[in-house]
Amino acid sequence: MVRHHIVPAILVKTKKDLMNRLRRAAPYFSRAQIDIIDGRFAKNRTIGANALKNVKTKLKLEIQLMVKNVDKYVEKFLKLKPWMITFPFESCRDAKHINELIKKIKKSKIKVGISINPETPAHKIKPFLKKIDLALVMTIHPGFSGQPFLPETVPKIRHIRKWDRKIDLEVDGGIHVGTACITAKAGANVFVAGGAIYKAKDIKTGLKQLRKDAKCMT
Repeated sequence: MVRHHIVPAILVKTKKDLMNRLRRAAPYFSRAQIDIIDGRFAKNRTIGANALKNVKTKLKLEIQLMVKNVDKYVEKFLKLKPWMITFPFESCRDAKHINELIKKIKKSKIKVGISINPETPAHKIKPFLKKIDLALVMTIHPGFSGQPFLPETVPKIRHIRKWDRKIDLEVDGGIHVGTACITAKAGANVFVAGGAIYKAKDIKTGLKQLRKDAKCMT
């Protein structure tokens, strides 16, 4: 059985805000997801690679690329040696391009994930599941935190878990008490949350509530 993880989402526009979020998360988590949005893939723009230079944290960093020019951004972030890089299926030309990106990231000893937007069918990434470390199902449209969870994404989670029992299956968007349980029942084991963590009474309480909800199936 795959292990459950609650992961704080960091979607910010300045290095100051990045460091604040990392500092607040560090006592409670082992990893964090940092959203990188270029203003073209989604209607928002966040920090880029420069903001992550010389960042010191005990957290393992998952870089979630939400960008059009995925090759350019992968090259930039490979130099920073994060724990994981996740790139969007929608920004890739074809299967050859996806396989090249997977190979390039793995060659740098960095874990690799592929994300799919709400409108992308799950079967599009089925051929790559055995080659990657993580499959990410976006449960909102990329760009802004605080959007409502899209229930139509749940069958995709179920399909991916049926195809691969061991892969880390991550959900991102509208994850809070209630939707963590829904996605866990469908097969998700990595739950990315922003508001449910950072806007909670305190982070420790928010984490405890999410963990309990994600275990609703046990």
